[in-house]
Amino acid sequence: MYEKRTAGIRWSMEYLDAYLMEEKKRKFPLLPETGRPKRFTDADGEVEITFVLLPSRWLKRPKKLEKRLIRMNRRHPPEGMVWYEDRLREKLPEPALYAEALSGKSLPGMFWMTRFYREQPFRENLIVLLPELDEEEPERLLMGQAAWMQEFLGEDYGRLNGLLLVSAAVPERAGSLSLTEDYAYYRHIYQDTGLPVIGAGMLPEYFRRKAPEGTVCVDARLEGKAPFRCLPEKTIYLDMASDVERKRLLYAKRRDVCYRSARMYLDTFVRKRYNTNRCK
Repeated sequence: MYEKRTAGIRWSMEYLDAYLMEEKKRKFPLLPETGRPKRFTDADGEVEITFVLLPSRWLKRPKKLEKRLIRMNRRHPPEGMVWYEDRLREKLPEPALYAEALSGKSLPGMFWMTRFYREQPFRENLIVLLPELDEEEPERLLMGQAAWMQEFLGEDYGRLNGLLLVSAAVPERAGSLSLTEDYAYYRHIYQDTGLPVIGAGMLPEYFRRKAPEGTVCVDARLEGKAPFRCLPEKTIYLDMASDVERKRLLYAKRRDVCYRSARMYLDTFVRKRYNTNRCK
């Protein structure tokens, strides 16, 4: 049985800790800085951000910077995801990145992936390169991916004309096949709109011939190259894992494809909220 979930209503707050370097003109440049980290919180109906402003001099000693951040996180444990501005990410070794979604080790939380996707311009065709999950048996993997799709897409499928799911559980030699009858959520989509859910082990080459500017491709895999040869022209490509190699490949081979990553989205989101607070 398909369990319909309430769409558009959140019963809990999403939390994000954002670490930035404090930009401040010193009145007496020859005197050493004595500033300490500053914290302030900004909240709306869905997201509460705690901004942590660090003295710029901390960047000069990366090892000490890492120890300071670890102590700060012990004193104020993050309630959700952690975001670091670029200058901090460049100085910190990988283990110091508490936000694994921003270090390429895991996907962002479902809240952020869903929000990232829904804020894109509408495209009638949706391709999803499904996450690997912790399942080896193909049938169990497909079941887990169907649950993931239900959480990710929910009831937001009404205007779609095409929905293709690429899964490692589908043999590549099988080509495209219908997933509609085997999984309750996909059956619900078909019964509600008449839209069949198609599965494949790889993105078919003929997809390249689909109409330009009509496709969004969501890549929710942690590993794997972008299927640049098969993407329709001017596809919006949403890379949830923010993989640098995918970005480089698409920029080199498919400059018509609009590459966007979850990291880019979060960077813009945090900066916008921070600048709004500075102007208050």
